[in-house]
Amino acid sequence: MARRKIGLVGYFGYGNYGDELFLDVYRKYFHDCDVCVIQDSLKHPIYSPAAYEKIDTLDAIIIGGGDLVLPKYFGATYFDDAFLRKPVYLYGVGVPLWTGEDPAVVERTAKFIQHPNVKHINARDRESAEWIEKKLKPRVPVEYSVDMVFTLDLPRVTRDPKKKKFGVIMRKLTPGETRWDNVTALCERARGFGYEIRNIVLGTGKIRDDDLVGLKEWNYSHSTFVDPNDLDELTKEIGACDVIASTKFHGCVIATAYGIPAITMTTTDKFINLYRLIERRDLISHYIHDDLVERLPKYPAPIPHTTRDALRSNATSAIKRLRHMVLDEVA
Repeated sequence: MARRKIGLVGYFGYGNYGDELFLDVYRKYFHDCDVCVIQDSLKHPIYSPAAYEKIDTLDAIIIGGGDLVLPKYFGATYFDDAFLRKPVYLYGVGVPLWTGEDPAVVERTAKFIQHPNVKHINARDRESAEWIEKKLKPRVPVEYSVDMVFTLDLPRVTRDPKKKKFGVIMRKLTPGETRWDNVTALCERARGFGYEIRNIVLGTGKIRDDDLVGLKEWNYSHSTFVDPNDLDELTKEIGACDVIASTKFHGCVIATAYGIPAITMTTTDKFINLYRLIERRDLISHYIHDDLVERLPKYPAPIPHTTRDALRSNATSAIKRLRHMVLDEVA
């Protein structure tokens, strides 16, 4: 039997840590298929003629994951009508409700979602699934599961019990808006508890370059700068920490999968929904909140094995269902 050809649509190719991990998930579970990214990231969001030609060679298209269903801004890159020439599966998508909502955008997105060739919809949390069902009224049921990255096999790391590490993960933000004084205070508290501060640049390629620009605002001399510019090495760096604080969602996801308590430094929907699910509201904060420093107790509670096992099981069951549906459809 010829290898099935699966096209992927998402925010791929820019070095954003979580999105590049999504590619690892698809490569793992569609290992016996030819998996390719459709869009030309160098011309984002415009597609090259070669990208459109590629669509006709595919057996199916998977859109996701990440916050691709945007209530206020139509994701033309992700919901191009050309995709509907093939069976389409939305997987691991989130809805950032904090952006607000534009009825015209909702209507346009609904038109795509309701097409008969949209075969399956999986959201990465209950709240996103409920919004999709209510606002977009798809023809197919909407299921939800935890972020697909929880199904990955993480590299083993060894932590030195005599050398505690506190990882800090920032990203490029609007210049002048970051409360670096709060971030500094959190790091100083960690140092007072005996942690070594690790300033981790959690990205590769273009995203890494952007993050480096953002970090120029922060003049903090008591940290070790960590910039491997490599996806696997970044995962190991998170796993080697005892606690992290992160503005990036998948920094928190990977830390949680390792059992490491991860303090959020932003409060968008995906952070809140995950931490509410695992009952760790104590870790939720924001770099603009004056109580950020208080999120780090002297003895932070790790993420229990039972929680981590449940997250992995949920994510794995969902991606296996996707595999069966896609392969059955194109058999």
